[in-house]
Amino acid sequence: VLCKFSCHNKWRRHYVGMLSSLGYLKKAINGKVIELLGGWYTSGRISQTTTQRLLARPWRIMFHLPFLLLIIPGLHRMFTDWQFAKEKIYYFTVRPVKLYFNAEMRKQWLLDMIAQGQKKHILTDEDAQTITSQVDEPYIQKYLKSLAVHICTLPVTQIVSVAIAIIYWLMHPDMPKPERSVAVGAILLIFQIIPISPGSLTRGLYVVYMVIKDRSFKDYNIAVFLGFFKYVGYLAFPIQMTYRYPALARFMAAHWATDAVHIIPVFGERGALFEHLIFCIFYNWPLTIRRRMLARTVLREKLARRYWHIIPIAVLAAIGLVFFSTHLKPAAAAVALLCGAFTTIYCGSAPLLKRISAAAISGFLTATFYTVIILYRGHLTISKAIVPAMWLCFGVTLIAAIGVIITELSLPDVENRAG
Repeated sequence: VLCKFSCHNKWRRHYVGMLSSLGYLKKAINGKVIELLGGWYTSGRISQTTTQRLLARPWRIMFHLPFLLLIIPGLHRMFTDWQFAKEKIYYFTVRPVKLYFNAEMRKQWLLDMIAQGQKKHILTDEDAQTITSQVDEPYIQKYLKSLAVHICTLPVTQIVSVAIAIIYWLMHPDMPKPERSVAVGAILLIFQIIPISPGSLTRGLYVVYMVIKDRSFKDYNIAVFLGFFKYVGYLAFPIQMTYRYPALARFMAAHWATDAVHIIPVFGERGALFEHLIFCIFYNWPLTIRRRMLARTVLREKLARRYWHIIPIAVLAAIGLVFFSTHLKPAAAAVALLCGAFTTIYCGSAPLLKRISAAAISGFLTATFYTVIILYRGHLTISKAIVPAMWLCFGVTLIAAIGVIITELSLPDVENRAG
């Protein structure tokens, strides 16, 4: 304010006019109120009705000012608009349950998303026609039902984290309030950043239940792993549909990802560069990757399938793990990634799923050989090595599978050579 007053004539006249004229002061305040309300309405903090009500009685703005501390506009509106709060509570609690049990409602839900995707220009007319023609297929209904369950799990982590924070607060009455507040804040923060949360655990267990119920691992082979992880787990079923319904999978991944972008203030505005980037990552980039992988598959058809190389790669990787775990521990994860990368490179014409399976087996053998070497060298006893070995097998197997995906996505374009 001081800078504006001292360096700009118009601002100086504006501030002098506010101090010297009551009528001008009222006009300036009204202008500021209109500017604030316009910004709040545009960002979704208040409804049109609330905007008109506040324009009629500007002094009521004072009740809304504390809610500006909430970064997410929807929370501001939930605390100040009871009708909006009821709709949101219904949307996140009752509606997902209805979607699970009502096939027609699920169908309409998908059709509404298609219409919205066309309106926002993130779905072509050709893809929209393809998806619409597949709506009644049994697998589509199965995936939509599972997606409804994923929506039901949205508030699980928040409810659990708040409940634990309240219990901690009540169980430590002797702790000073500042320390207790910091501990409660830390509990809430930890639940937001941990990779596996109560909500993601619930999603993952549901997918495991579906695998057992349908006796089909193939139909859930991607979702059963992704479902256990926070944030990316919401995209588990859109990604799972990639093989049977690529157009629908691309659209749903792009739709959910671009909607999630708006949690980030400013950069998440509709039509902004960040939204465009996310759309390209989840829609355009998969199209490019799919084209490249199809061309690479054609090129690889001339090669024989190979799996014998799994064992020598696992032996070399185990030796590398022994060396790096002694001299440079951060590089141990790179060994597991390279294990997966070399496994897929030398698999010849094997399909992608078998490449991932081969890499997983190679990673498991790597961890097994590493444990055997450690036991042979006498660094650990068998009783003390069991639990670390189990975690190592899980970690190296997972990282090796990730190494296959990273490698396949990073290989150069071979379309011209395939043609």
